[in-house]
Formats: sequence, C-alpha cells, structure tokens
Amino acid sequence: MVAAPEAGPRQYAWPPLFAILELQFGAGVGFLQTAVPYWLAKEGVPLDAIATLSGVAFSAHFWKLFWVVLVDLGPWRRIWYAAGCFGTAGLAVACSVIDEPAKHLPAYTILLFALQACCSTAHAAVNGLMAITTRLEDKGRTAGWQMAGNVGSTSLLGALPITIAGVWSRQAAGVLLAAIVLASGVAVFWVKEPKEEMSPAASFLRMAVNRVKEIALDLFHTIFSRTGIVLLVLCLAPVSTGALTNLFSAMAKDFHASENVVALVNGPGMGITGTVGSLIGGFVADRINRKINYALWGGATALCALGLSLVPFNQTTYAVGVLAYSLANGCAFAAFAAMVLEVVTKGAAVTTKYTLFVATSNLAISYVTQLDGNASRWTMFAGGGARGTVLFDALITFAGIGLVVVLFLTVLRRKPPDVGAGQKG
Repeated sequence: MVAAPEAGPRQYAWPPLFAILELQFGAGVGFLQTAVPYWLAKEGVPLDAIATLSGVAFSAHFWKLFWVVLVDLGPWRRIWYAAGCFGTAGLAVACSVIDEPAKHLPAYTILLFALQACCSTAHAAVNGLMAITTRLEDKGRTAGWQMAGNVGSTSLLGALPITIAGVWSRQAAGVLLAAIVLASGVAVFWVKEPKEEMSPAASFLRMAVNRVKEIALDLFHTIFSRTGIVLLVLCLAPVSTGALTNLFSAMAKDFHASENVVALVNGPGMGITGTVGSLIGGFVADRINRKINYALWGGATALCALGLSLVPFNQTTYAVGVLAYSLANGCAFAAFAAMVLEVVTKGAAVTTKYTLFVATSNLAISYVTQLDGNASRWTMFAGGGARGTVLFDALITFAGIGLVVVLFLTVLRRKPPDVGAGQKG
C-alpha cells in the first residue's frame, strides 16, 4: 500500500474570491427573481400565479438537499461547481428561447426549476469550499463577501435581461447571462481544496463507503445537537426571507413604475444596496452574537416592508422602499451565512450540513413568497393587491422574530455543553 502524502499547510482562500464565485448563482436566481416576474406581469399573469411559479421553481433550493450529499464524497467540490456553472449557462439560454412564457407556464416552470437546481448545486459547492478554506476569525468577513456577490449579482444580473431584451431580444439576454456565468466560474481555480480529505492508499469503493459513514455520522450529530435543532428552527422560521425581492418587479405596475425605473432600481440600485448591506451584516456578525444579529436584521427588513405598505404608491416610494428593503435584506443574508458558518466549519459533511441549513432557509423563502402572493387576494390585509402583499410580508416576518425571542428566552440564554456537534453554537 502506498502511504498518503503528508498534508502541507492549509492554504486559506482570499475572501473576495467568493463574491466572484457567486456570480453564477446570482445569474440563475436573479433571472427568476426579477426578469421572469416582470415579463409575466406584462403578459397579464396575476400576482398570485407568478408567486406560485416562483415558489415551485425556487423550491429546487430545498430539494437539492437530496443530492448535494454527493458533493461531500470527495475533494471534488470544484468539479461540482464547474458542472453547475455549465448547467446554469445552458439553461439560461434555454429559458430565454421561449418568447411568450405566459402561454407555456408548465414547461417554463420546469426549465426554471432545473436552472435553480444547477445554480444552487454550484452554490452548495462554493459553501463547502468556503467552510473549509476560511479561518474561524474570518467567518463574518467571508460571509459578507459571499453575500455581497450573492445579493449584488442577483440584483444586477436579474435586471440585466430586462434591459438587454428591451434593446435586442430575450435570447440575447440569455446568451449574455451564460457568458457571464462561464467567465466568472474560472475563479474557482484560485481556491485550493485541502487534499488530505481523500487518501489515495484506499480503494475507491472503500473510500466511498467510509466517506458515506463519516458524512452520515457528522450530519446526525449536528442535526440532533442542541445547536443544530435551534439553527434548523431559525432557518425554517420566516425571520429574514426577503421574499418580496421575488415579487417587486411584478408589483411595478401597481406603483406606476416605468420599465426604466424597474430596471434601474432592481438592477444597479438593489445591487449596490444589497452589496453594502451584505458587507455591513458580515462586519457586525463578527462583533455580536450571530443569532441575535440575524434576528435584528430580519426586524429591519420587516420595518421596511411595513413602511412601504403605509405610503402612497408611486415611482418614488417604489424606488425608496425597494432599495431600503434590499439594504436590510443584504444585511440579513450576510448575518444568516455567518450564523451557519459558525456551526459547519468542521466535519466530513461540511457541504451537506451547510446545504441542510440553506435548503431549510430556502424552503422558508419559497413558502413566504407563495403566501405573500396569495395575500394579494386577501382583503383583510390592506384590501389585498400589492399593498396587502407588502403588509403581509412585514407581519409574517415579525411573527418569525417573535419565535426567535421565545427561543432566546427559553433556550439560547442557557449554555450547557453541546454534546452532539462538539462545535460552538
């Protein structure tokens, strides 16, 4: 048998790299978040139907939990990332080929679901790489950079197709998105994955079996630890979902916002505010309790939604409200990433554990998006319509924060030893 080579010193990745690696995720998510709702609304599709399509397609970010465990089977996260990038690029083009998606909603939904499956799988690989190539003291800063790339590119690349389609065509927009995805993916070559995770002395089959056992045990200990259970509840609760970002472009007509305003606000505007918010959220996460930080920024997001529900609807309030919500949402997303990174730094199932918490959070985003859309038909919330949607989003977020307060008073203030995960909660 050949002995495994001695592992050299670990090479930690430069945090801003993860902002670049998130561009493919921003392209896939942004396309569904901004361009698709805007086009469907223009074609006369009602808000609740748009919310249903978004909820179904975005649910891929939860269902990936059932295949992303494969990413942890060996030190091949960079290969999984590359495969996800190619899939994202190809499906962006495929989705743009359909000229009138309102007439082909079932097929369009399937393509969008597949697009989200590819970009979220690559995103999971990035999360795994981030967890194992980042110093503990840099978790907040790294989370801030990752979410800056995530939120910023989601806004910019989500609104870009609207502008390009207005000048040329939706097909041209799809091709441009694909080119951006493939170009940004090259950055993965600058992230060094630790080689000590796989021993060349073992047979491939034995290595795979042992790896599966290690992943299962690590995942089990984390899920059923005090820290893991609390974190799962926090992820599933509607604390900082930012669900309105999936519907803002579809609500533009209710605010009488022009196409140029929609593209400017949901593109560069949300890109800048989301990026700044992410860096702020990551900075604060290294200085206060990360779970409290997450709840605080969720409260800020809810206040923005509440304020927007109370003002007159026009282009000015649309721009101010969307940008304020985006800033708070960027802070909340970075706070979420830092909170999860604190728990999943070590173990054989790093990618799977991170994905478990992210998938649970994405499930919350999907169901809140669906409920927000349905609220447009419920007259009990400000008479329904877009105003009812915005008000409901604020109320359900406050309800989620109330759950966090209860958890803090009953569980989080106690600090017994965490027998399960053996990690700081």
